[in-house]
Amino acid sequence: MKYSKANERDFRFYLSNRKSFKFSGTLNPVQPIYSKKGINGKAAFFSIENNGKNKPTKHPNILSALLLSKASVNFHIKMWAEARTEGTLPYHELLEIQKEFNVPDWVVKAVENQKVYHWK
Repeated sequence: MKYSKANERDFRFYLSNRKSFKFSGTLNPVQPIYSKKGINGKAAFFSIENNGKNKPTKHPNILSALLLSKASVNFHIKMWAEARTEGTLPYHELLEIQKEFNVPDWVVKAVENQKVYHWK
């Protein structure tokens, strides 16, 4: 199956950072469905991402790790946006985090865009 460049970029990021981003502050809302004859973990992830369909997969652990990594990144975006709003995370430190974890530019942009939702 062919995926968009953005899908491939996100997949690689979540997969490579699954050990760094593994806390999301909540339970995983999607539980993988195991099937020996199911689709691979990547296809199952994109089925959930792009179509909202949880299809049986032969790689439930990979799917769980990807979903948790994504949820954790979203949680961190929220925390970083709050810290940016409060002034406790200067922009240059956010860029250091980006460099340390090889965070894509879209994460930094999401943090900056979400700051407005935390202003009082």
